[in-house]
Amino acid sequence: MFPRFCLPVLFPALLSADPALRSTPALKLSFKTEKGALHQLQTKRENRWSNIGTAIRGTGKPWSTFQPVGEYRLHTPSDEWALVWADEFEGTQIDFLKWEREENNYGGGNNERQAYRTDPKYSFVKNGSLHIAVYRDSHTTSDGKMQPYSSARLRTMKRGDWKFGRFEIRARMPDGQGIWPAIWMMPTHSPYGGWAAGGEIDIVESRGNKIHETLGALHFGGKWPDNVHLDHTYRFPAKNASEEFHVYALEWSADEISWFVNGVKWRTRKKTEWWSASARKNPSAPYDQPFHLILNVAVDGRFFENEDQKADRIPDSRFPQVMQVDYVRVYQWAR
Repeated sequence: MFPRFCLPVLFPALLSADPALRSTPALKLSFKTEKGALHQLQTKRENRWSNIGTAIRGTGKPWSTFQPVGEYRLHTPSDEWALVWADEFEGTQIDFLKWEREENNYGGGNNERQAYRTDPKYSFVKNGSLHIAVYRDSHTTSDGKMQPYSSARLRTMKRGDWKFGRFEIRARMPDGQGIWPAIWMMPTHSPYGGWAAGGEIDIVESRGNKIHETLGALHFGGKWPDNVHLDHTYRFPAKNASEEFHVYALEWSADEISWFVNGVKWRTRKKTEWWSASARKNPSAPYDQPFHLILNVAVDGRFFENEDQKADRIPDSRFPQVMQVDYVRVYQWAR
């Protein structure tokens, strides 16, 4: 599908007298779209079509954009994963059009011992990666409770929410006792009720210094304390989760959810294995609703109940404990 309009436009250089600024010729492109279909803008370079940005979902109305002079088309992919959302963390600051820093002085429950804080000290972009850092910084909550550690939690809620897709994250984990990095998903609206009747999808969890393995899980069933979960463990065949970056991925459809590490599928859960107490007649519930992504690093808590680990044993010299995220990419299946 080719542009319906390709109009050259001359952009004035902000009317500035600065001789370093120049006007730039550009094209205004307008394309027809098919309602519900994914479309990918492409440009021709060296006789090959290359993607520009992420795919868009068609509305049935024309879609317009400005681009430098060149040859373009609006490709309609089929039978493939199309990139619909991404953060490569290539700048110098967190993109708050994509992420929200959560302020949560009470941690995340589960007897965790961190306060989630919005100070840039605890979450920042550096050298092409997002850093989420845990410090031994105590923080007093509004009810006078003291949390001995401070960290950060970022989420895409209302900035990026998806029902089904492929979620791919390249990350490197910390290795301290009792440090709990997680990359996971929660329902944005939770029509089936409170946690965990509305579901939870854990893409990556790292259990402190057990960095030779990673965990995935689903939480579902009834509202706490009537919730249940399925978890599973992957062991790295070579370098562990802290020694180098690994690519973690999850593919989610109405019928199944699969986990991958470095391109290898290591576990699949079928819809016959999950359920929601408030929607027993719906075999896909609760995983048939939009979910958003969450990145955080917690400290201690129930996750370590059967482990001889505690963050207080980490020497001060080994703080901050940091999870680094190279990129987050979200794909949806183009039919």
